[in-house]
Amino acid sequence: MMTQSEGLPTETTSLQDAATGEEPPRRRSLGHAFLRPLPLAAGIVVVISLLAALCAPQLAALSGNDPFTYNVDALAPDTSPAGPLGGVSAEHWFGVEPGTGRDLFSLVVYGARVSLLIGIASTLLATAIGVVLGIVAGALGGVVEKLVDFATDVTLGFPFLIFAIALSALFPLEAPRALLLTLVIGMFGWPGIARVVAAETRVVVRQPYVTASRVMGARFGHVFRHQVLPNVASTVIVFASISLPGRIAAEASLSFLGVGMLPPTPSWGRSIGDAISWLIVDPAFLLFPAAVLFLVTFSFNILGDTLRDALDPRGGRS
Repeated sequence: MMTQSEGLPTETTSLQDAATGEEPPRRRSLGHAFLRPLPLAAGIVVVISLLAALCAPQLAALSGNDPFTYNVDALAPDTSPAGPLGGVSAEHWFGVEPGTGRDLFSLVVYGARVSLLIGIASTLLATAIGVVLGIVAGALGGVVEKLVDFATDVTLGFPFLIFAIALSALFPLEAPRALLLTLVIGMFGWPGIARVVAAETRVVVRQPYVTASRVMGARFGHVFRHQVLPNVASTVIVFASISLPGRIAAEASLSFLGVGMLPPTPSWGRSIGDAISWLIVDPAFLLFPAAVLFLVTFSFNILGDTLRDALDPRGGRS
């Protein structure tokens, strides 16, 4: 039988760590993992993108532009950007949008607000739904588990793009598109995490300390909050961080197809979609939105992989 000294760290161990100035092994390995060159660079990109989203008006003001002003003077007679590289100049750092002359730098930084907001909000929604349903299914089992499994199969069976396009046609144009996209992406994103959490919950509820709590009269809410949730927390965090880039890309895909954010609201996916029709005339318009979307999603993927390896109990790369 495992004793306290063999299992969990005790207060004495914590005091010894504090006295010697040493961090716990998990904390040390986690910090070391994120200080490696590639995760560190990815972290810098993510922080810059989040700051750009938060400070979009201030950043756009630095260039003296905003994403809603048409600059006809920056266009050639065929309405393509005047000048090389899509109209890049001291006034327009990323060039201008063909047809409208809107400042592309402002469109990109304002687009970060929409794309990151929808990506993060839909990830939180999908994670919350998946965690609750996964723990309920894994802890209660029986009919409840079968119902959750059936709901998971039904959700996975829906063709996401077709359903999103249909919803876009049903909702009026005045409906808040960001909220609609968040709900659609989030409601389709919970089955994966629900299955993972359910599998881990089934293992946790068979542990002796959970059985003892139930014998002593602990309610399901107590087991949920104090025994199951802390044990699946690291898995939830890793799964959410790995799935976040996919949610950002999903918003970009829907906007690219014309069923996401509507003009004139800036969005990375819509800018990329608009650039396709100008690709032969001026390919520079595609460069900056596509590069930013790639860098941000790639960086989130790197951070998710790093977090997964650092929290791997079998000993990930450090």
